[in-house]
Amino acid sequence: MKKLLVGLLAIVLLTGCSHKNKDTTFMLTRDDQFYALYNQKGKQLTNYNYKTFQEVKGVGYLVTDRDDKKSVISFEGEPIIEAGVYETLEAVDQMFYATKKVEVKKEDKDTKKATVDPYLKSNLYVLNGEGKVLYQADSQTAILKSELPVIFKDNEYIVLYHEGEELYRGKEAVKYVSRYKYSSSVVIGFNETNHFYHFTTKEDQKDIDVDLKQKGTYKILAQNQDGIILNDEKLKSMIYVDFNRQQVFQNTIGINDAYFDEEQNIILTSQHKMYAYPIGGVPVLLNSYYLKSVTYVNRSSDIYGPHQVYNKGKLTGELENCQLYPEAKLVYSEIFPVYVRNKGYQYYNFNSKKVIDKTYMEAEPFNSDKCAVVKINDKGYSLINDKGDVLTKSYYYQIKYIGSSYYAVYNESGTFGIIDSTGEKILPVEYIDLPEKPIVSYDDHNYLILGKNGRSYVYDIDDEMKEIFSKEGQVTLNSKGYFEVGHDYYRIDGEVIK
Repeated sequence: MKKLLVGLLAIVLLTGCSHKNKDTTFMLTRDDQFYALYNQKGKQLTNYNYKTFQEVKGVGYLVTDRDDKKSVISFEGEPIIEAGVYETLEAVDQMFYATKKVEVKKEDKDTKKATVDPYLKSNLYVLNGEGKVLYQADSQTAILKSELPVIFKDNEYIVLYHEGEELYRGKEAVKYVSRYKYSSSVVIGFNETNHFYHFTTKEDQKDIDVDLKQKGTYKILAQNQDGIILNDEKLKSMIYVDFNRQQVFQNTIGINDAYFDEEQNIILTSQHKMYAYPIGGVPVLLNSYYLKSVTYVNRSSDIYGPHQVYNKGKLTGELENCQLYPEAKLVYSEIFPVYVRNKGYQYYNFNSKKVIDKTYMEAEPFNSDKCAVVKINDKGYSLINDKGDVLTKSYYYQIKYIGSSYYAVYNESGTFGIIDSTGEKILPVEYIDLPEKPIVSYDDHNYLILGKNGRSYVYDIDDEMKEIFSKEGQVTLNSKGYFEVGHDYYRIDGEVIK
């Protein structure tokens, strides 16, 4: 019987948790060829020696130097594994797979081609985050290079995790290990069954330790705080593990991918089709507006309907003589627009009732801010709330929602300014360049990036739109917490990194 070592809870699973890290280090380049390590104060920690780098959470950086030699350095730039000791290095959790350079004879190459055993018995090492050899493949020890290292030694199988702790030790053969990124969720595959384990740091939840009776080779597609989606595409078997109820649900459906949308609905995709998955139920094909997996509109093949409207899984009515959005579209409220034949746009809810006693020339769905852009007449566009009240004092040539309760409002020349969800003017109509993602955040702090006359401006949204700095060229915020303008770099407070 499988034995999972619950002592791993003491790890606290930093790799699976979202946390702030104000002492971040990062790699910068000045020529797109070589990188150096800096800290967030702007101090340079290494020379520009590295062609490639990969951050290894909890360890440091796996790097390739100018001589194409692999090594590992700490977050402070100190050597952990010296360059040239190993020919190859590959990060796996907070460990490494490594090989040394060896000459392979022709007969050995022929033997390798004939070998089907995925467990290697030579020239493979498993190292911990300090570079210490934990296991070496040899005549007594075989190693499987899976998403976590699997060791076969003394007739036992061992799955390593984190810095080399044992996640599993037992007699039952391990076929594979699947893990979702750096999360605390792992699937261990055996000959007849699979085993799922999830560590939690929530006080009101227990660790999940369950046998999956379903056969197959499962890949973890997506995970949020409430559950995880596993899939065997070949067997058309999708499994959802509910963390809160600590239950396992299986559906026989052929999907290619899955994700959680902005409202944390479970969305399954298969080629050009999308499904919403009600936990424990049958996936629902989406082809127009949806709010939840049980609240949606089923668009008819006839362009003007009748279209069926469902609310909480029950059919509430049909919409006739109107057009709907022609593909799956998440809405953020109970209200959605339809085009009524020979009339215009009107708003209905998922009880099949008209809810705003107005008809518009154009109308968009309500966004996450519970506001919508409409065209009331030929004068231009306005912003309304879900009661139909007009929020803007002026008509605009165009209005774009850019997120975080802000909108770009345009005049006919293409120049724009910024208003908020109350219609209040925040920045004047004088900007001409709106980045694809103008609102960015780091460490729960929000920034706005706009451009005019070839120059980019960075504003602190959370500090009354204070200008942090401006610079010629396009500015982007790196996820590590610094701004980039070509090969110039700025700290989060706008100070230059030299």
